[in-house]
Amino acid sequence: MEGPRACRMDEVEEVFELINGTFFEGGDRDVRNDYPLVYDPVMLKYRRVVKEDGKVVAHVPVAPRRIVAEGDQFTIGLISATLTHPDYRHRGFATLCLRDCVRIMEEREWPISVLWTMERTFPFYQNSGWEAVASQGWVYTLSQKDLGLFGEERFEVVDHDQEDSEHLKRIVEMHDSEPNRVERSVADYKVLLALPKTKTMLAMRGEAIVAYLVFGWSSNKPGIIEAGGSRAGVDALLGNVLEHEIHDGPTQALVPLTKSVLGALLEQKLPSIRRPIEEAFGVGQQMHRINSLEEFLTQIQDHLQRKASEVEGVVSLMCSETGELVTLRFEGGRFSFADDVALDKIVLTRRELSRLIFGAHPSGLEVKIPGPPGKLLHGIFPYYFPIWEIDHC
Repeated sequence: MEGPRACRMDEVEEVFELINGTFFEGGDRDVRNDYPLVYDPVMLKYRRVVKEDGKVVAHVPVAPRRIVAEGDQFTIGLISATLTHPDYRHRGFATLCLRDCVRIMEEREWPISVLWTMERTFPFYQNSGWEAVASQGWVYTLSQKDLGLFGEERFEVVDHDQEDSEHLKRIVEMHDSEPNRVERSVADYKVLLALPKTKTMLAMRGEAIVAYLVFGWSSNKPGIIEAGGSRAGVDALLGNVLEHEIHDGPTQALVPLTKSVLGALLEQKLPSIRRPIEEAFGVGQQMHRINSLEEFLTQIQDHLQRKASEVEGVVSLMCSETGELVTLRFEGGRFSFADDVALDKIVLTRRELSRLIFGAHPSGLEVKIPGPPGKLLHGIFPYYFPIWEIDHC
């Protein structure tokens, strides 16, 4: 056996054949087109492989994404296509790759990891510290019968021209004006806005671009997967999708739990029809891994300070696997980290911490902590951060 180690350039085509043959056999999909940021050649150092009998038999990539959630910023590691060649399964090769991804995340101080999978594969990831979490977004089902709800103001709607630098500049500005978002480079935007079976539409008022919307019809990014800009402009673009882009049935709109222009508009126009995003087509169940409890809590201090106006008390949280101990003090409307250990020290496993901090998946047990520590912790969590569907890998 050789590895786990970084994928080499001379192994790239072999790995693509393995991934496409395993996940997309007989189809017309290609993972390098579906997830181009993960499979960019510059990301080879983050793609871990195991070789046996002279061929690549297991592969797991991890991709960093910078999250902005109100005043908090931190880097997460997204785990993408995890697989083993069918002839080499049940020998621990994928687990070796996965745990090498954990090593990378720990070395680079990415405090959280996220992946999407099917419920039947939960145990595989749980063995390495991931835990299924509560729903992290909403899906709205839209059809042409909803057309009258949208497009109250008239805008010219045009397709995004990938050669027009002003188009790209305005899309970047509009996305970056959202307080909850994934940070992207200009190169990232160019790649994501050129994904196969997607189109980006712009709402124009005269010469001004006031909103954008990304619509997809692929199996991995279907429906309305992102929008931004002015509320009236997004409203017009939703109407345009319903009038011109769907002809043989309904579509879906996917939004994270955090505040967004698109999410607020959909909830105003279609109250009470939203469902957990995990019920949407093409999404999957979300799992989180807390790589470093201390690092993560340090990087969400804006959230903790906002919660200080609602809670009062001191609690110490400890991760049983890593020994990390963090004491949180909420006093007089102010939050701080404390050096001492509170009388009530709460010791939880990594997986229990994920259920506490991000909410428990319906298949798991809610973390119940009695007394004042429980009241305090359940007053500051769960914590949500945004991953738009266009960033899903």
